[in-house]
Amino acid sequence: MSSEKEVLRDYLSRIVQGLNPASADDPGFAMTIGRPAHRFSLETRRLPVPGIPRIALDLLGSRNLGHGEKLAWEYTFIVDGHSCALAHQKFGLRLYIDSRSLPSKGDAEALCERIVKMFEKAQKYLERHYLRAFAEEQIRQGRVTVRNQHRRLRDVYAYFREGAELSFAGQGRVDADLGNGWTLVAPKETEGFYNTVAMVSAYFSLLEHNLVLLLPFLGFDPSKGDLKSFIGDRWGVKFKRILPVGSNASAKAHFDALHRIAEEYRNTYGHGGFDKFGSSMLFHMEGVGALPAVLSDIRDSPHFAFIPVGMDDFEGIRETFDAFDDWVSDTAAPLAMKWIKGGLDVYYDDRFRAQVKEAMRSEDDFMAMLDYYGYLADQAANMDW
Repeated sequence: MSSEKEVLRDYLSRIVQGLNPASADDPGFAMTIGRPAHRFSLETRRLPVPGIPRIALDLLGSRNLGHGEKLAWEYTFIVDGHSCALAHQKFGLRLYIDSRSLPSKGDAEALCERIVKMFEKAQKYLERHYLRAFAEEQIRQGRVTVRNQHRRLRDVYAYFREGAELSFAGQGRVDADLGNGWTLVAPKETEGFYNTVAMVSAYFSLLEHNLVLLLPFLGFDPSKGDLKSFIGDRWGVKFKRILPVGSNASAKAHFDALHRIAEEYRNTYGHGGFDKFGSSMLFHMEGVGALPAVLSDIRDSPHFAFIPVGMDDFEGIRETFDAFDDWVSDTAAPLAMKWIKGGLDVYYDDRFRAQVKEAMRSEDDFMAMLDYYGYLADQAANMDW
């Protein structure tokens, strides 16, 4: 054990005073039939990452009994002479306490609370003194997994897109009657505007997510580019780094069309209704009145129109998004998009990128790889080993 881990272990021993590894022949509880025990489901809000208590138990020398049906792992230990186990099962963390040595339910609940508090303290210590630095190094080397949220983000976009379609068709939920004799002018267009702005924002969120997921399929090398920095870049920077804007006319055309929509709608309404051209500001001229700070191209500003987004605008935005989606899925990255649309997480380590590079030589090989990773994901999710 390295000196760093020895320091961690010694400090953890003081935090969890009274907790010691169980004997090597302790069979545990989760997979042992007939062993009487109190079983407690631990709250996710207190121990949200099961792997961190596992690290603590590893450092303390507790034994992992391995995985089983609906069981990822189980560690055995002793607290105040009572046999206990922490198990990561399908529906969360479970704490077992031997009911033969501690028959009282109330006493077992008190011990459970004490043990959970120990793990909470260990969790805070490990995060601060070990895991943060370790995580930064892993990210720097590309040894990370990004959760695939394509479907969820796509659903958000589809929700507002459908809302805009229904609104412009007169099937929305905004009532023209505002009460007290007031009437909303153009309720269909107003609600269509609301939904279109939300749709645009949702689409660019989806786009940025997909661009990150595309990285390992399009030649990402962590030694030449930092993943964390890439995730923090603006969508346009991401786009230009992985799609050939400089050498591909189609890529350039799609980028320009998306950029126009981003500037006109996403950025304007994502920054309090202010665009970067200053068209929302007015200056005053005696004898004339208020004039927009930007005189040229004001017709391209949403502030110029009575209703900032009309049916024609919505249809143009929708067509631009659809055209780009089709181009990426059919031409620019067809195999990668199969993976992304399949909902599988994406990895950035050397091994995965080498597997992808090899598999992408043929569609059959790639689909076989996708099916295999899908099988592994289902196995892990259901804890069917």
